[in-house]
Amino acid sequence: MEKRLISAISTLRLAPQGDEFALQDEVAKALTKGGVEYRREVRLGPAARVDFLCGNVALEVKRVRPARAALLRQLARYAAFDEVASLIVVSEKSLRLPPTVGGKPLHVLALSKLWGVAI
Repeated sequence: MEKRLISAISTLRLAPQGDEFALQDEVAKALTKGGVEYRREVRLGPAARVDFLCGNVALEVKRVRPARAALLRQLARYAAFDEVASLIVVSEKSLRLPPTVGGKPLHVLALSKLWGVAI
């Protein structure tokens, strides 16, 4: 499932613009075009609402580079749920994150690399 999601999102060629919700809309369009079923704004539990749940993959979208510690805490909350098998973070900019969080695989997709810009 992760490969299908990454493949669908990798088709995005957006100039940096708009807010996080606009970026989420573009990710949703790419997932739909790629034939990926998803649910948006899924509440996994208290203080744990993921932007997209695609099967058992939690997908979080970040327009600006978040504080690393805060993002890792957020991802750890998602990883704590049995219905989440792996995590993907889609960000406009490159993020340095570990390969796993809470024992679950974590993939990072930096859209700036798709634009040909290393940010």
